[in-house]
Amino acid sequence: MSNFTTFYEEHFIRELENQKKLTKNQETDIKLATFANRVGRMADSGAGITVLDLERYMGRNDLLRFNYLSRGMQAGKAVCRIYVADKFGGGSWGTGFLITPNLIITNNHVIPDSESATRSFAEFGYEADNNGLVQQGKRFKIQPEKTFVTSIANELDITILGVSDIADDGITNIADYGFLRMNPALHKVEELEFVSIIQHPSGDEKYISIRENKVIKIGDTNPDKDIKIWYECDTAKGSSGAAVFNDQWQVVALHHSSVADSRNNNGTIEVKLASGEWIPKNEEDSYEENLCYIANEGIRTSRIVAYIKNYIGLPENQATNLSFLQEFLDDVLGVKSITTSNTKESIASTVAPAPTASFPEAYKDKSKNIWPIEHYIGRKGYQDDFLGITIPLPEVTPNALKYGPVTPVQGTLDNVLRYQHFSVIHNSKRKIAFVTAVNIDGSSWKNITRGVDKWYYDSRIPLDVQLGEEMYSNEPSPDGSKKGWFDRGHLVRRQDPDWGTNDEALLADEDTFHWANCSPQYWFFNQKQELWQGLENYILYNTDKDDLKASVFSGPVFDENDEPHRGVQIPQYFFKIVAVIDSTGKLFSSAYVVSQKKWAIDIPFEVLPVGDHNNFQTTIAKVEQMTGLRFPDALREADVRKDKGDVGLRSLADVAIPRRK
Repeated sequence: MSNFTTFYEEHFIRELENQKKLTKNQETDIKLATFANRVGRMADSGAGITVLDLERYMGRNDLLRFNYLSRGMQAGKAVCRIYVADKFGGGSWGTGFLITPNLIITNNHVIPDSESATRSFAEFGYEADNNGLVQQGKRFKIQPEKTFVTSIANELDITILGVSDIADDGITNIADYGFLRMNPALHKVEELEFVSIIQHPSGDEKYISIRENKVIKIGDTNPDKDIKIWYECDTAKGSSGAAVFNDQWQVVALHHSSVADSRNNNGTIEVKLASGEWIPKNEEDSYEENLCYIANEGIRTSRIVAYIKNYIGLPENQATNLSFLQEFLDDVLGVKSITTSNTKESIASTVAPAPTASFPEAYKDKSKNIWPIEHYIGRKGYQDDFLGITIPLPEVTPNALKYGPVTPVQGTLDNVLRYQHFSVIHNSKRKIAFVTAVNIDGSSWKNITRGVDKWYYDSRIPLDVQLGEEMYSNEPSPDGSKKGWFDRGHLVRRQDPDWGTNDEALLADEDTFHWANCSPQYWFFNQKQELWQGLENYILYNTDKDDLKASVFSGPVFDENDEPHRGVQIPQYFFKIVAVIDSTGKLFSSAYVVSQKKWAIDIPFEVLPVGDHNNFQTTIAKVEQMTGLRFPDALREADVRKDKGDVGLRSLADVAIPRRK
């Protein structure tokens, strides 16, 4: 791609030149309000702030915190090179970066229209390693059908595009690269501070022009110029679309062009060559490589966000898919964060950190039964439209999050573990699922014979948040056997997802043996037919008998007072919610809670407890209250006991479960 050049009237060129001669020092007149705003933006970045940061801003030192390097590495992951193929051979390169896990931004003069976008790809990780060897990048297809928004080069010069979730290798997820949050607040950088640019010059490996790039001017009284920021910087053709960063690695601008030195010589506009010679502007194309540039310019982040906000509100755009743009806008404006972190943090991630290479003693053997991440390719998990009515996974509200955060899942945007016919949302603090969801198809259910149990760790989440064999082994039970106090209790029952073809049913059966789908359940509670398994069998065999489809949600009821055993708090109650469609297409749902409280407190016992069990059929609203989960309105409205109270379950004859009419 040829270098994109901007030409201005001579008086503006001289203004930029004069600004370049200024330096910031301790005598600089800094307005108190500007200083306060700048400090606020430093704090927003998530990098932390010290007295030395303030002194650097005032020109009194040039020290940076050591995390500047690691944060720069993290920010650079979201920057890619973009290739745009010509219609008839050849092509050109530019730079771009992720602004959400679904969207890339670059310049309009890199990708000017959706037709060009269909001939493009984005390549991440094309960069040198610590030994100087250039690593093969991962290529993702640009998807303008997902999102395509552009503003022509003479205006904002931006293009925002959808990008595929999975790379050409069929494995790498776009979410692995994080994204750069476009904070719309002003004062992320001030004049005479320094910026850095991460770029792919000439489509080459990734480079950084670091810090010694002084901001010359921000905005202007002229509205056409007010969208821009000017800075000294080393860039090359192919750098168009790069991210311009402040010292906290906040994106302050989208790199746009270079500004050529020019003048008015008796009515003739001339441009200056690097040799010092002046030539008529209409001859500049012949000397493009030798032009004298006095500055670079970028499009201000705040103006880009304002443009998108206005774009979404225009009536003529309402027929287009705005969901990914709305997600971007909600995130940067703090309405709804894409991540679980501070919505103002500049470098965002939606995936789990890589598992640590050094485990506590209890986790030494966790690598024995673990599938590589490639093993899970193609797992669709719970399908929310399985019953013909959309029933999405429940929301994990702040009332649920007080028991622990949702475990980040590598390669996903929503942190959901997807298996064959079921899904899990996992709690990393309690090391047990918040909730599981499974689809059951009675018409194609297979009776898979249970072999020798072999439980697996899931490589998509950190190993040390998975409660494994260390919880269950080498512990005698009250009857003196080596059985242990607790069984490995399936949350999604082993047989429930065993339907479809034989291969599908076998894979589903195997998938249920993941520690993420396991919870400590007292052995008598887990195996006694009249209790939990009795309820599970009742649900499964009724769907099998009538060839019904059902969706079932299960999970523990966390409580802050749950007593610990082997360092893990043991849930005292478990819930189950069942949804079915009758022959008329009407949705019915029912909710149940079963208790193992008598065995989950005062451990160990000297005497096996006896007595009634606190098991009952309840309402979905009550389960929501107990768990902090928020289920879809349709499920709550279809509850067979929504206007009634709890009812104790003395036997399965007391269960009211929806049946086909």
